[in-house]
Amino acid sequence: MTTVRKCLMLASFLFPFLLQAQTFEVEGEVMGLWNADTIKVTGNIFLPPGSSLFIEAGVVVEFQGFYGFKVEGSLQALGTAASPVVFTVNDTTGLHNVYAPGGGWSGIHMVAESEEDNITAIFDHCHFEYAKTWQEASLPHGGAVYISGPISASFQHCSFLHNRTYLSGGAIYFNGASPLIENCYFYGNRAGHEPPVEENYGYGGAVCGINTKASIRGNVFFDNWSTGIGGGLSIDNGDPLIENNIFEGNDSPLGGGFGILRSQVLGTIANNLVANNYSIFFGGGIALIEVRANLANNTIVGNYAGYGGGIFFNFEAFVKVYNTVIWGNTAHGDYGGSVYIWDGPSVPDFYYCNIEGGQENFDGATFLGEYLHNIDLDPLFAAEGDHPWQLLPGSPCINAGTEDPAFLALPATDLAGNERIQLGRIDMGAYESDTMASSSIAQQRPPALQLSVFPNPVRETTSVTLQVTKAGMVKVYLVNTRGQRLLMIHEGFLEPGRHEFILNLTEALPGKGVYFIVGESMQEKVAAKVVVWP
Repeated sequence: MTTVRKCLMLASFLFPFLLQAQTFEVEGEVMGLWNADTIKVTGNIFLPPGSSLFIEAGVVVEFQGFYGFKVEGSLQALGTAASPVVFTVNDTTGLHNVYAPGGGWSGIHMVAESEEDNITAIFDHCHFEYAKTWQEASLPHGGAVYISGPISASFQHCSFLHNRTYLSGGAIYFNGASPLIENCYFYGNRAGHEPPVEENYGYGGAVCGINTKASIRGNVFFDNWSTGIGGGLSIDNGDPLIENNIFEGNDSPLGGGFGILRSQVLGTIANNLVANNYSIFFGGGIALIEVRANLANNTIVGNYAGYGGGIFFNFEAFVKVYNTVIWGNTAHGDYGGSVYIWDGPSVPDFYYCNIEGGQENFDGATFLGEYLHNIDLDPLFAAEGDHPWQLLPGSPCINAGTEDPAFLALPATDLAGNERIQLGRIDMGAYESDTMASSSIAQQRPPALQLSVFPNPVRETTSVTLQVTKAGMVKVYLVNTRGQRLLMIHEGFLEPGRHEFILNLTEALPGKGVYFIVGESMQEKVAAKVVVWP
C-alpha cells in the first residue's frame, strides 16, 4: 500500500469527518471506518485477522476492476433503507461470460478453519450487484459472497441483483456456516454455465448452502436461474429454517423455485409462496431429494415442469405435507401437474391440503403415503392486489387446515404479516384470511355465502342471517377460538335466498367471550365473529 493510501486510511479511522462527501481509493489491507461518499477499490483488498472495518450508511464501494475482498476479521456494513451501502463495479462489460474474468467484481470471501478464527460479518441494508466468479477461479462459488467454515454472518434487508457464478450460489454460497438471511431481495442472479460439464452443475441460482442450519426467512427470490438444482435456493445436507419466503419466476432443471437434497429438516418449511417457477425436467415448484421434512402452509401455484409441475420427490424422500395449496401447476403431457414421485422408496404424506386433481394428478411411482382430509376445490385466490394468492372470503381453504397445528411450530404470522391463526382454526396455504375484514380484496369477488350476526356484541339472543346464492347442502355451526364445534345451528339443504336463525347464546355457550358462527357449503366457508357479554 502506498504512503498516501495509508494516510487516507488512518484519517478515516481517526478523523472520519475529514472524509465526508469525498472519494478515496483503497487496495491491500483495510480497517477502521469508511464514511466517504465513494470508496474506489483499485486492487484486491484484505481485512486482516483481529481487525475491524465499519462501513457507514450511504457509502458506495466501487470496484475498479475484477478485484475481491478477503475478510479475516470483523466487518460491519450498516446502511439504512434510504441510504444503503452499495457494492458495485465500474464496468460490467463481459459480466455474463463466466469463462473469463472481468465485467464484475470478484466478491467477498470469508474462510475459517475453526471458530477460533473469529470471523464475523453483519450486512444490513446493503446492495450487492454485478459480482461474479469465473471458470478458473480458486473459489468458483458465490458470486457476491463466499463463506466457508464456522463464520458468523447475517444479511438483513439486503438486495442482490445480477450476480453470477461459474458453479453454485449466484449471490451467496456457504458451506459449514449457518448465516441469517432475512428480508432480502434476490433478482437476476445466475449459477452455473452452459452446457454444464458432468458433475459441474450450478446449484442455487441466488443462494446455495451446504452443511448448514441457516435461517432463511422473509425473502423474495425472483427471476434467478441455475443449471442444477434450485432456481432460487438450494440446500444440501442441511437443517435449514425456510419460512415466509416468496419464490417466483425462477428457473432450474430440478426445483425451479427451490431444491433440497440429502437433508433432515427438524423444523417446518412453512408459509412460503412458490409461484410461476419453471423446470425443464423435475419439480417446477420444489424438488425434494433424499429429504426428511415437514412442509406446512405453503402455496404452490402456477409452476411448470417436464415432470411434476408442483413438487418432485426422489431417492427416499419422506416428507409430510400439511395445510398446503397445490393449484394451477402443469407438466409436459400428463406427467404430474401436482406431484411427481420418482421412486417407490419415496413416500410423501398429505394432510389437510387443497390439491388440484387430487391423487389422480400424481404421477411416477405408485403413491404409497397417507392422503387424509384433503380437498380438490377452487381456492378462490384474490388474483389482484399486493397479495394475489390471498384467500377471498368464501374460500374452502379457510379454517380447513390441521385442527391442532401446534406440533408444526409455525411462525406467528403468515406471509402477509397477519396473525397466523384467525377465526379459530388455521387456513390452508401461506396466507391467513380474516373474512370479517373490510378490504378491497373482499369486494373483488363477493362470496356465494354471506353471513351476518345482529346484535353483536350480544348478551342473550342474536339473529344469524345467511345469504345463499347457490342451492345446496349447507351447515351453520358455532365454534370457539380453538375451532371446537359447540353447537350445530343448521345442517341440510337450502334454497337461494335469505335465511335467518335465532340463537339463544346463554343456553348454548359455557360463558362470555369470543366465538365464531361458521357457514359452510360444499364449495365455500365463511365465518363471523360474535362477542358474548356477561
